[in-house]
Amino acid sequence: MIEVTTDTATICIYDVACLRHRKDDVGDWWSIPANELHEIRLGNALFLNLGSDGHYSVEIANQPVVGVPYNLKVVSGQMFIGPGEETTGGGFEPDGSWGGTFIEMATGSYQCTIRRSDNHITLRFDPTSVAQNDIDDLIRI
Repeated sequence: MIEVTTDTATICIYDVACLRHRKDDVGDWWSIPANELHEIRLGNALFLNLGSDGHYSVEIANQPVVGVPYNLKVVSGQMFIGPGEETTGGGFEPDGSWGGTFIEMATGSYQCTIRRSDNHITLRFDPTSVAQNDIDDLIRI
């Protein structure tokens, strides 16, 4: 179980190498909807807009999950799951000091199925051949 406390009502999920090009961007580049949607469409990151700040538990499921699927790239094998405020930017890369954690994953593309029940979020990662997302709106759970 991963414990995340966010003051931005957002949990981010991404391989650190996939957002390295944003490191020298402004610190809150991802809070601009067009920027956020661009990176989600490319499969570089998932930003879960939660609707409210607070404490959330994130579970990585080993069994199939009924929920909404999105695609995501894993390039370095270092997947970060944590509060939006720890997203790469402003000269910064996540280190877990504001919460969240890194999980090791094999490189490739994954379908991340997301389910939410109150302040509990379940994620299931399954290999896929598709890295991009054909979406027109932000992820709101």
